[in-house]
Amino acid sequence: MTVYEYLMKAVQDDARRAGERDRLLREARRARRARRPRLVPAAPASCRTEMGKIVVSENVTLDGVILDSAGDEGFRAGGWVGLIGNSPQLAKLALDEALAAGAFLLGRRSYEWLAARWPSRSGELADRLNSLPKYVVSATLEHPAWNNSTVLKGDVLNEVSTLKQHIDGDIVIAGSGQLVRTLIEHDLVDELRLKIFPVALGVGERLFDETSDKKPVRLLDTQTLEGGIAYLTYQSGGCGGPRWRPDRSLPPRPADPRMGSD
Repeated sequence: MTVYEYLMKAVQDDARRAGERDRLLREARRARRARRPRLVPAAPASCRTEMGKIVVSENVTLDGVILDSAGDEGFRAGGWVGLIGNSPQLAKLALDEALAAGAFLLGRRSYEWLAARWPSRSGELADRLNSLPKYVVSATLEHPAWNNSTVLKGDVLNEVSTLKQHIDGDIVIAGSGQLVRTLIEHDLVDELRLKIFPVALGVGERLFDETSDKKPVRLLDTQTLEGGIAYLTYQSGGCGGPRWRPDRSLPPRPADPRMGSD
């Protein structure tokens, strides 16, 4: 073994030991949190119903941009996720989230981007994504190509509220910025899972937009991932704030054609 090879092996061993130490520390912190008494009031009975949970899961820059993270949509500052390189931690998060999900909910543009890639792939994550029920909000999509897909053409608030009544578990939204902003505005998002990448772009579509009022959230968990990524989980809207419910006495509003553009 050359001196260079010996030094590289030592560096790699140190990195593995540091990663294992960080993992053990995170598990110890979670165990301590689990043992603490919860000093919060019990949720109202209406919040403890067996309903689906709308979960927004996004890759976000430090300044809130979500546009073209993969770099294949023509955005001049796109491809910022690729600055980190292949990450086993991100891959595991994606798989765990897919395995726990009851369905995916997407805008048309995000749906078509995913549908052009995942059906031809193999592996545990691909198998899970391809088999999950997928709901796409669009006034224009007629024939969804991805298997197990359903188009929601009606009023988006009615459709999502109905979906929550019929699906147990997480209803995960990825991408689909305009759909996310609409649901946040109407307090239909239950949880935000944000992977914040250590880069600021200064330009591009952002996750959050102007809202009619403040939207308080409650921090549930934080993790620091390799590459300096902060993984933050928030409870949003939910039991503490106003909740939108469909008014069955009124005719449904026509779908907003813009909702299919995400």
